Amino acid sequence: MKLQSLCWPFWALSTLACAAVPDDGLVFSHKDWDLACNKSGQCIAMGYSPGDGIDGISLGLQREAGPNTAVTGTLMFANLGGEPPVPPVQLVIDEVVVGTLRDDASDFHIEHDQVLALLAALPGSTQIKVVDSRGAVRTLSDAGAAAVLLKMDEVQERLGTPGALVSRGAEDEQLVPGPRRAAPPIERPPLVDNRPEDQALAQLPVLRQALRQTLTGPRQCPDLQDSSRALPLTVERLDEQRVLVATQCRANSFNTANGYWVVQDQPPYAAQLVTTEATQFERRMAQISSWQKKRALDDCSTLSFWVWNGAQFELWYRNGYNRCRGFRYGAWGMPTYVR
Repeated sequence: MKLQSLCWPFWALSTLACAAVPDDGLVFSHKDWDLACNKSGQCIAMGYSPGDGIDGISLGLQREAGPNTAVTGTLMFANLGGEPPVPPVQLVIDEVVVGTLRDDASDFHIEHDQVLALLAALPGSTQIKVVDSRGAVRTLSDAGAAAVLLKMDEVQERLGTPGALVSRGAEDEQLVPGPRRAAPPIERPPLVDNRPEDQALAQLPVLRQALRQTLTGPRQCPDLQDSSRALPLTVERLDEQRVLVATQCRANSFNTANGYWVVQDQPPYAAQLVTTEATQFERRMAQISSWQKKRALDDCSTLSFWVWNGAQFELWYRNGYNRCRGFRYGAWGMPTYVR
């Protein structure tokens, strides 16, 4: 699913007493439906087939913040289990064919009138299914849809307006607040070149002790806590006084997670932990990235990025929620945190 870039034409003040999206985003789940929103007010409601199988479908209903914004819909078929659909694929609500879904290569676009039919049906007790040209049927659950769509109305401060998805009313639609202003880009100063003596820091027991003191318990980086299992440290120069130190913190059959610390290159080192869940440091981009699978099937994962701004590594992106349902890398790429 391609998420559009954020824009905001104006600020509007809302008189509706409803929740706003916190800076670190919001995730809400009820039964077979989930909601993810980021601080801009952009939200996506995600529904799945009933049960925990890996051969179902998922519907994404996305909406930007602001008055009179449209809801867009996309349908995806799980691609790690079962047979792929053979187009054309029809949308059927309570045994009535609503229309044919438009094939968009890896997923199916839902036309505006079909979205409206879904929004009318989902809050009630209904049967929604898709049928491909071979007659293969996959069902979309409506369990939890009403609660999730109502939560989207609340988060986007639409309750009681004509444009609400569930709780419609006569409040002025123009008072629905627009997207929050995007933060300016993070300045990425050039890194100082590595020095031959930097690697000598990796051999110092006192540096390991400084790293350990930032951890909250033995479950974090157990090899760093046990000197008999000590893994090597790597050191990358950041600026004239600071380096980035890393070591492996966790490994299993499908994941490796590394810890990264910003450290002064002189005693007492003053180590500052960035994360213990990273995948790699990309020196050219001055960026730490983390891509962590939640299970070996690789149908759900977390993705985060931190950028060096000259003083610290600053989180600028996190996609931390995906339900494990047979979609490679997870069905939806909605970030819950964007700087």
